[in-house]
Order: sequence, then C-alpha cells, then structure tokens
Amino acid sequence: MGYSRSTALTILNVAAGLLFGLVLEVPGFAVAAETAPLPASALAFVQDRHLGESLGWLGYQVASRTVTFSTIVEAVGRTKAQEIVQDELQYLQPQYQQEWDRNLAEAYAASFTADELTALNVGDPPPEVANKFRARQRDVGMDMKGRSSELLKVYVSTALDNALKKAKP
Repeated sequence: MGYSRSTALTILNVAAGLLFGLVLEVPGFAVAAETAPLPASALAFVQDRHLGESLGWLGYQVASRTVTFSTIVEAVGRTKAQEIVQDELQYLQPQYQQEWDRNLAEAYAASFTADELTALNVGDPPPEVANKFRARQRDVGMDMKGRSSELLKVYVSTALDNALKKAKP
C-alpha cells in the first residue's frame, strides 16, 4: 500500500522534529567526517522538503537557555529580548543555512541510498523505505548532532553577542 503525499509529508515533518529534538537533547556525540561525495539526491531531499529550515527555531531554543539570554532579559525585558535575539538569528541564518543543509544531507546520505532518498523526496516511497525512514531517525539525528553542534554553537553565540550589544544602552 502506498502513502499519500500528505502522509509522506507528515512523516517527514515528524521526523524533522525528532531530528532537531535529538540535536538539542542527546549528550555529546562525535561523528567522523564522511569522505564520500554527497549524493545530489540527499541535498535535494533536504532542500525540497525544507528539512533544514528549523535552524532559526532551533537556534532560538538553544539561545533562550543561556546566561547571555537571561542578561538580555534583565536589560530590556523578556518580550524585547525575545525580539532582539530572534531578529539576530533570522539575520544570521542565511550565513549558516547552506552548511546546515549540507550537514543534514550528509547525515541522511549516511543512512539511505540515493535511490531511497529520491523515493522519499518524490513523496510516495515504497513501504520498506518509509519504514526504514521512521526507524533511522534517531541515527540521523545523532549523526546530525555530531556534524552540526559546533555550527549551531557559533550561530547562536554570534547572534547572542550581537543581541547583547543591541540590548546595552
């Protein structure tokens, strides 16, 4: 039995949420850099499905748990602090998005073949590919964490530094 396009999209969105949850919650995990070239199907899958676009949201989740964020809240109040930090994250996101998407594509490419990624991207994967997709989300999430923790840290730190400068009189 095939999956409808909306069902496949729902599966992808749930999977992306799980992936980013893992990036936030899994203790330190390192992954060796891949030496194989990135299949075009992996990057197409991530970009066409907008799987990496939660970078700004994830950055805010990380930023809002920092001492720097608390300092900004003390200086300008919670609402203004949220606005300043979100604006800085949004402003910086294009500088980090391409690398984030590539890292995510590499994480998927490490768990799926090019043909499987193409099938997932089309939106009607065979049941065995859809099942594998659901089963491998934790692995992909841990891989992504290893590939992107430092990138996320730099992105958030830069945004918080900029926001702190704007919050000080």
